[in-house]
Amino acid sequence: MKTPKQYNITPAKGQALLNFQGRRFPDKIDVFETELIEEVRNTKAKEQSLFDKETVLNSDFRNLLIQGDCLSACAYLKQQNIKVDLVCIDPPFASGASYAKKIYLRNGVVSEVEAQDNTIGEEIMYGDIWQKEDFLNWLYERLLAIKDVMSETGSIYVHLDWHIGHYVKILLDEVFGEELFKNEIIWCYSGGAVPVDKLPNKHDVIYWYSKSPDVWTYNPIYKSYSEKTQQRGRTAVKGNNAGLREEGTPITDWWTDLTPVTSPTDPEKQYYVTQKPESLLKRIINLSSEAGMIVADFFSGSGTTAKSAEDEKRKFIACDIGINALQTTRDRLVKAGASFDILKIKDGLRLFRNPAQTTAKIFSIIDGFKSRTDLNLNEFWDGGIAQPKGTYSPVKFSGIHDKLTKELLDVYLEEIYMLEDTTNKANEVIIIYAHKAFEIDQEYLNKQLNKTAKTELKVKLVSLDDLLGEKRDALFTPDNADIKVSKQGSKYKVEIKKFFSPYLKNKIDDYNARKTKKGTIEQDLSKAVKISSTGLELIEAVQFDTTLIKVWKSNPDLEDKAGIKEKIKGVYTLDTDKFRIKIRNIAGDEIIIDNEKINT
Repeated sequence: MKTPKQYNITPAKGQALLNFQGRRFPDKIDVFETELIEEVRNTKAKEQSLFDKETVLNSDFRNLLIQGDCLSACAYLKQQNIKVDLVCIDPPFASGASYAKKIYLRNGVVSEVEAQDNTIGEEIMYGDIWQKEDFLNWLYERLLAIKDVMSETGSIYVHLDWHIGHYVKILLDEVFGEELFKNEIIWCYSGGAVPVDKLPNKHDVIYWYSKSPDVWTYNPIYKSYSEKTQQRGRTAVKGNNAGLREEGTPITDWWTDLTPVTSPTDPEKQYYVTQKPESLLKRIINLSSEAGMIVADFFSGSGTTAKSAEDEKRKFIACDIGINALQTTRDRLVKAGASFDILKIKDGLRLFRNPAQTTAKIFSIIDGFKSRTDLNLNEFWDGGIAQPKGTYSPVKFSGIHDKLTKELLDVYLEEIYMLEDTTNKANEVIIIYAHKAFEIDQEYLNKQLNKTAKTELKVKLVSLDDLLGEKRDALFTPDNADIKVSKQGSKYKVEIKKFFSPYLKNKIDDYNARKTKKGTIEQDLSKAVKISSTGLELIEAVQFDTTLIKVWKSNPDLEDKAGIKEKIKGVYTLDTDKFRIKIRNIAGDEIIIDNEKINT
């Protein structure tokens, strides 16, 4: 991978108010290359776009779905001089939980397994377990990057909850300036569990800031007067000449009328655990943007912001680092008839679906790796590698997308100095990095250790590439499919005869081992999940590209996606035998097969 270019971040506008150990103030962002990996074009939208070319704001702008980290996406927008008019983000909440989705077999029939949700387990979507300081440093850098790509009349809405919202409010004051704070919106909802020892937490907070002190978009939204007000009128409190407004009364910053997506029968339901309702995002979009303006969400998740922007005739930019989020958003936008490009940030890392699963996979294939719980290490450490005579090497991974900088290394060293005082079983420390600043190497690290002379432990700097070595392929064992093509008159029949996924086979084996009480005398094999002879129930979606140009261009008329209680068709009729087929399994892994590799 080439050494990425960098650009300078515009400094925070407000006074730095939030101080904590390890506070970082980044001033540069890496600009990685991007790759256009798919074009989605709705033919009906194309006819409309020709009509609107002369009149619609940003008519030449192509909607974007970006696979990559928020920082990298902002760097791309900065490089392309793309300005965003409204930002709606629902970042991780530092909730202390990992969020997962269930994996459902696509049987298409009611079965005993389906009666139990038809699931073979869960997949981690993203980890939301942070040290508070790490989260605040992480978010601060991204807020700076987001601000840099906002238009001068733009606004940002940041959706959080009670876990860490009060700290982020101070960060927002720093980045945008206290005077540009517009509202703290309270979104109230009901449902869910009720604790027995405290009041239920039944609201989120949404902070609204503008970029400019002088001008921003604000379109008041009105609601009907209450029945009592309609009967009484306003004269009692406003005077004899005060009448009721024809449009109603403006909504306030207290929103109790927007229902979350919880019911399985809700048409919006995406089975994405942190999904927000379209009514919430459409309200924000209509409050703070006009038709044709660009709306961005850098933590896209289930794609509600992009879908709502499309519905409200805005342009959209949606970004997420996880492949499952990207796929959910893509499919949702395709169904809505949107046209957009999908870009991939080429940061040199090949993710196993998302950072949380990639990190877990990495540690699982490191020989002798043990968790921090097994080694009685604090939350700073990711775990350790067992060594002879009962010793171990504590391991700190700087993260999939975080760069190891001088400032971050200094924070790590402080933890290492304390480590020697708390354990006598560590013989060396290993710092693993995916990205690092150019000037950091083992020689630089040794100089820092000698300069401080605070520890006798050896500290080893290891790149993720070197650590994985030949085991890299173990992260990405591909699926395979047996496909047959036959000519029928002037058409071609394409049939998926068999499909097999090594990953899902192992997952089902693990599931069966738990459900059938393997190892006990009374093993109940009736509860075991069996893969059919075709394995088609392991497929979530099938797409075709008949253009055969470099960039994948799916034919919307040929797309086949199975819902939770559906199954794919498995047989398709094409006008040509020149095509590529993309098959996505129920965990989100995809394979692409060219027609040259298919049996005819």
